[in-house]
Formats: sequence, C-alpha cells, structure tokens
Amino acid sequence: MEDTVDLTMTAEVYGVLREHAWIGQVSADHDLDEDLFGLAVKRAAAYGWSSTRFSAGAELGGQRWGHADAGGDWSQDGRVRQLAWMTVYPATELREQHLPLLPLTRVMVESLGRVGELDFTGLTVRVPVRLAPDTRFDLVGDADWFALAAPDARAEAVVSVVGPVDTVAERVCELVVQRGHGQLRAEHVEHLAGAHDRTTFACDLPEWTPDAAAWLAEVFVDALRAVGVRGTVEIAIARNARTPPHTAGVSYP
Repeated sequence: MEDTVDLTMTAEVYGVLREHAWIGQVSADHDLDEDLFGLAVKRAAAYGWSSTRFSAGAELGGQRWGHADAGGDWSQDGRVRQLAWMTVYPATELREQHLPLLPLTRVMVESLGRVGELDFTGLTVRVPVRLAPDTRFDLVGDADWFALAAPDARAEAVVSVVGPVDTVAERVCELVVQRGHGQLRAEHVEHLAGAHDRTTFACDLPEWTPDAAAWLAEVFVDALRAVGVRGTVEIAIARNARTPPHTAGVSYP
C-alpha cells in the first residue's frame, strides 16, 4: 500500500498577469526579492494553513499542508502562462478535513494579486483521491454560496480528467450535477485513450472565478471518490472561449 507520507498534491493557476507599474520600485525600496514561493509561504502562514518554522516547539498545530515547492512564469508578453504552481504534502491526520484545493488556490491568486492584475483562465490540480474525505454535506453550503452570483455571471468551462475514468464518466456527470445542487450542469464530451487517458466534460457554473474553479475541482474530486477512484488524478479546468475574461485580483471574492 502507498505510504501517505509520500503523497503530494499540486495546484496550478493559469492566465495572464499584468504586473503593477510600480512593483519593481517598491520591491527595490523595501529590499524585497519576492517570488511566488516566498509570497505563498507568507500568505499561508497568515491564514494559519501552513508554516516553514522548524525550530523545536514551533510546529504549527493543525496545519493543512507542508510546503514542497512552488513557482510560476510571470513573463510580461500578454500570453497565457502557468503563473503559479504549488506542490504540498496534505495533512493526513486531520480527520474529515477537505483536501486544501480552495486554500491553495487562494494563496496563489492572492500572491499574484500583490504584484499585478490577473486574467484567470484555468486551474489544474493533481490530487491523491484516496486522501479525500466524503464532502457531500459541505458541498451543499458551497452551492448556496455560489447561488449568490449575479444571474448574468454564468460561465462555461471545459474539465479534463486524466485517469481511467471513461467507464464511469456518465455516473461522474450525474454526481457532479447532484453535488452542485442546482448550480452546476455537466456533460460528458469525449474520451481520448493513450499514454494518458483523458476524459473531457463540458460544464456550466455560476461564475468564472478562481474560487468557483476550485469548487468545481472539489466537486469532481468527491464524485471520483464516490465512484471508487483511489489513485492520483489530474483535473484541468479551463475557461470556455465564450466566457468573457474577468480580472481576478486580491479583492475579488
């Protein structure tokens, strides 16, 4: 059996980052050399989600993850880039705690928001599903939260799942819709076999924001858990071309 100590999860944020015109001068004035890893570590510590303290007696009790690595491509060429990625060791001793999909997403998005404006286009997560608890009860509250989105904010997204899920794709669709409690629609589009089995779904969700993408990822994780998936799967969520872009900075909910 796999040792849970060795299991990691990764989240990646995609989009276009337009750095603030003043960020270089401010960094120089305050002798800062900030990158995604440094900003994410600071933000995670501020929320109490994780810490890099290693001295005796300084462990952060109840931390959600241990940092492994992080980075990002902040090229200022107007092209969609992998702006941020984080790999962590999710805590395994916190019973019934969600895998930290939303916390990781928030830490990265808020870190990017400190240095520029983000046009968010996608989120990819690689998740050890066997560490995921049953989140059906909490997903009811999530659906209520996103029900408060503006009626004209509904957005379309493409969700690709890498892993052997083609035979249960229709059931996954049913469970995603059930766990969306009226706020999600999903349709199985296609399956591409090969070295990396990829099953694609078309989804409709209340809004296109990093938080909503993280919620959609969590819904898929719980659906995959429910159909018996236990290995690590990759879930890529991308904005449909018909969904207009929206700047997603630190102040955006």
